[in-house]
Amino acid sequence: MTPTAAAELGERQFYEGAGPQIKRLDLTGRERQLRSAVLAMEKIAAAFARAARRSMPFLLRYKAQIVPSRVEVVADPGGPTYSANIPTLTIHITSADARARGSVTLNADAIAFIIEGALGGRGAFWRNPQALDMTIPQRALLSRITGSLALDFCAAIKQEVGIELAEDTSDTEQVTQPGDYLRVTCALDGLPVSATIALTIGAEIIESAAREQETPEPVHGDPRLQEALKDCALTVVAELGRVSLGVGRVLSLKVGDVIRLPTATDDPIAVRIGGVEKLTGVPIVSRGQLSVEIRSRQG
Repeated sequence: MTPTAAAELGERQFYEGAGPQIKRLDLTGRERQLRSAVLAMEKIAAAFARAARRSMPFLLRYKAQIVPSRVEVVADPGGPTYSANIPTLTIHITSADARARGSVTLNADAIAFIIEGALGGRGAFWRNPQALDMTIPQRALLSRITGSLALDFCAAIKQEVGIELAEDTSDTEQVTQPGDYLRVTCALDGLPVSATIALTIGAEIIESAAREQETPEPVHGDPRLQEALKDCALTVVAELGRVSLGVGRVLSLKVGDVIRLPTATDDPIAVRIGGVEKLTGVPIVSRGQLSVEIRSRQG
């Protein structure tokens, strides 16, 4: 079999059932209609990643970060993110009218990391996360932290699209509603294990709410003048952070000194156009160069 044929076979198996059931991104069909929902989910995942650092303060001790993946459009929110024979923990969230449903799912490595991190351990659970044997206090601690993560997800959804959700504490069996779901898998980067937290939410309810948040930009003035202004050059500045130093400290600065900024590596940064803050972005590396990926617009 030629490399080209093997690649085509692998791609076909991936989309036809041998791999995760992720739909092709067809910009002329259903996925195009979900564009607003996908963009909103990206912002929701970024907000969750920031909030989850407060729910898991021990991330700092391990020098780990929460890194969201690309948004996936899936038909089944429950799988197959993880193998069926590996333990996971899922917290379901729902709106008061049950129209909006979602979930936060931790894989075995994430469960082990939370227990180890919260108790100040050194990695005993990491040796065999598939056979987690927790005591009652450990289970209670895990439940408290995962409940906080679910609240972080709910708060991010409300902040971005205005939908109020809460943890579903009912004992009724969860039934998957028909329709598309959006999923983002957040990796706990920097750990010796593959710890991940998967976020899922119904796509249609997010799309509807995201469209309601959008406001059309009014067009004012002569359109010919607007077209001419497009060629004008503007200075764009991405501000990584600001810090105040005393005069004495400034005068004592020398080559090799390090000035620590209050901004974390995954915090949003302000992008100023003509001296006015207009955009929000995050620092990334693109083609070997330090770059800024635009995440939101201020107005």
